[in-house]
Amino acid sequence: MKTEDLIALGLTQEIADKVFALHGKDIETHKANVTTLQTELDTAKTQLTEAGTTIESFKAMKPDELKAAADDYKAKFEQATTEAQKQMTALKFDHALESALASAKAKNPKAVSALLSKDALKFNEADGSIIGLKEQLEAIQKDNDYLFVSDAPPPPVIVKGGNSQSVLGNTFADAARRGAKLPEPK
Repeated sequence: MKTEDLIALGLTQEIADKVFALHGKDIETHKANVTTLQTELDTAKTQLTEAGTTIESFKAMKPDELKAAADDYKAKFEQATTEAQKQMTALKFDHALESALASAKAKNPKAVSALLSKDALKFNEADGSIIGLKEQLEAIQKDNDYLFVSDAPPPPVIVKGGNSQSVLGNTFADAARRGAKLPEPK
């Protein structure tokens, strides 16, 4: 899908840009889901390999050793599951933060992220939002507005002269006119 295709369908440039912005948000959500699923898959493959190795080692053990090894393996499994869950939460937090910074129109998300106090932020898994981010972004935007794209229109450009004339004028001629008390040219 290209902008030209949407304009050919009768949409204006402004509406086509809005369509692409909405489409971009959907794509980012799908990218986050793919990354999450890939991480889960890699974790499951690692755990499956470890389980196969452990099962093979169980075959040569005696019953008492087998019971101790099973308890040890269970503890390792629980620890690996906890670590995987922490990694998934961190990954979801990073994607939510990236998305929020893009929505806040940060020019350089890494620079804005460095100014955030991440200890004060909490990830809400129910809706994928970050609690406390809005307040911090407002404070950063107030102190460092140059890090964000401004919604205000740029100031008008006023150019004096034309036809390759200097914008500053001719300082020698201006000084001579003032010295001779002649009127300024229009």
